[in-house]
Amino acid sequence: MQRSGRRSDRADRRIVAALAATTTAGYGVLFYSYGVLLVPMERDLGWSRSVLTGAFSGALLVSALMTVPVGRWLDRHPPRALMTVGGVVATVLVVCWGLAPNPLVFYLVWTGLGACMAVLFYERGFTLLTKRFRGAERHRAVTTVTLLAGLASTIFGPLTAVLERALGWRGAVFALSALLGAVSVPLFAVALAPQRGPAPASQEQEQAETHNDAVPREAMASRRFWCLTGAYLLSAVTTFAVAVHLVPYLRSRGWGSGAAATALGAVGLVQVAGRSTFARLTLRLPPARLGTWVLLAKAVGIALLLVVPSVAGVVGLVVVYGAANGLATLTRATVVADLYGAQHYGAISAVVGAVSAVGGALAPFAFAAAVEVVHGTVPVLWGLVAVSVVASAAHEVAIAGRPRRVRESGVDVDLVAPLEVDG
Repeated sequence: MQRSGRRSDRADRRIVAALAATTTAGYGVLFYSYGVLLVPMERDLGWSRSVLTGAFSGALLVSALMTVPVGRWLDRHPPRALMTVGGVVATVLVVCWGLAPNPLVFYLVWTGLGACMAVLFYERGFTLLTKRFRGAERHRAVTTVTLLAGLASTIFGPLTAVLERALGWRGAVFALSALLGAVSVPLFAVALAPQRGPAPASQEQEQAETHNDAVPREAMASRRFWCLTGAYLLSAVTTFAVAVHLVPYLRSRGWGSGAAATALGAVGLVQVAGRSTFARLTLRLPPARLGTWVLLAKAVGIALLLVVPSVAGVVGLVVVYGAANGLATLTRATVVADLYGAQHYGAISAVVGAVSAVGGALAPFAFAAAVEVVHGTVPVLWGLVAVSVVASAAHEVAIAGRPRRVRESGVDVDLVAPLEVDG
């Protein structure tokens, strides 16, 4: 029995490591490399930037829509076949990206890569980890995956730039394809072999997991679900708008391009640091309650940028907003499991993720349009502060009525309130 337990522990570690590595490679190749290669592609292909960015935005929208069927599949079937095929198809399509002869083929390739994003990005990993782990063990597993994947931009931004300088943009794409295939295909095929079910749980943990195992129809008929979805939709709007428009805003305030880009990069690094505190924070505060404060902290961080002068305001944004934004990824993953259970987590969480992803994909365009309408960036940034405050309030409404926590074996466990289904 002890030997079997050690084998299960090793299998758990392999799965977490595999998801961390494949998520990092997926984001690095399919997301962060694109911005680095955008100008070289524009110069070589002679296509407009709007054509190139349109293909990428379309892929993000396809990814958002595909998270729903992928989540449903993972609720009903073992993950290895789907994810291995997804890794193979993504590898082949990245090669096709480098060979695309015209915009039509380019758009078709990126439509396919959008579907692959749904298999390689965070959402599918959260589903697998939620089904396999419970309680604090789940929090540690999700934190581990997001910590490493949070470094995808730090790893793949410079790597892509080096490959592009040495091989040209097409050669860089082919090299990235080989790297994606080498990481994703064997890890999915080996680490996701059929394994044991969820880890054994205490009676209180079992109650917390099964008391509220809602089917998707019940969940989506409740005000709670749509408040939660709205909260993370607004959070995504803020995240994507800041990611795209922070550098232009700082440059308008007299910052050089290098310094402004460094500030944006620092936000990414602090996101990773923020995620590293998640397991410790959830020992003191329920993840659902933490989510409310995290979304409010995003508003505080942006407000510091606007209110505090010069470098100190930017530091305030980097520290407060960056840490909160990193934690928000984890609170979204865990609060859905807390409220609705693990059995149908894939389908329920996929809807929250899909709505958030669509909002995030459209946010940069909406921000730019708002700046043109009001003739200034500062009022629109204050609008993002308000958006984050509303997101925090909606999150609090979604988790209202949660009962006390119980203590078992030194770990706090939430006893989840029954769903309130409308009409």
